[in-house]
Amino acid sequence: MAGKIAPGDELIEEWDWETARPSGRAVSRKNAHREGIAHEGVHLWVVRVKAGGTEILFQNRAADKELYPAVLDITVGGHVLFGHTVDKIQKEAVEEIGIRPSDKDLVDLGYFRYEERSEGLFHREFQRVYLLADGRDLSEYRFNDGEVDGIYAVPIRELELLMRADRSFEIEGFDGIRSVKRIVGRADFHPLIFAPSMERYMEVVLRAVHELIERGEVSARMPSPV
Repeated sequence: MAGKIAPGDELIEEWDWETARPSGRAVSRKNAHREGIAHEGVHLWVVRVKAGGTEILFQNRAADKELYPAVLDITVGGHVLFGHTVDKIQKEAVEEIGIRPSDKDLVDLGYFRYEERSEGLFHREFQRVYLLADGRDLSEYRFNDGEVDGIYAVPIRELELLMRADRSFEIEGFDGIRSVKRIVGRADFHPLIFAPSMERYMEVVLRAVHELIERGEVSARMPSPV
């Protein structure tokens, strides 16, 4: 793709939807989301263990995000820019929550083949999913790119109950200035976390978290994308 792209857009690499392989061709992110052009994304789930048990960290998406504003979402997530071949998840982690995990500390769960269709959106993505055990305090995270305005610790037992049915419970977080507590339910989370299209994805993530914390090794993997 040649020429300029619109302000706020970016170039990503087109992937073949059938073979799950990169094509070497650039496409704008907005065109990809409008036309269903497959591309690569990266996800990072950060987990920590406290006296009360295992927690999974969720970012709070900024209120001015174009898609799904002001909801709790995967700790780190983003698109891989065209030509970016190394430190893909590290780039997103630095921008969104201010950490740069080393490759040796990441648990690679593989690629998840994802498709979402709605009015004005046709999203096809191969999502590379990682886990990271990180025990730092929530106040040590920094939000550098304006797309995240807080981070929250969700007990895994509460999340697993929420996956089955809506309920309310309290979580603690950090908004960049102070520690905060809030009562949340399904409406406060990214709705796709509970969508049928993400059921297998979430099953793998939750199983992998248990394995990582309880056994120190992970066998759970995303289903093959081809």
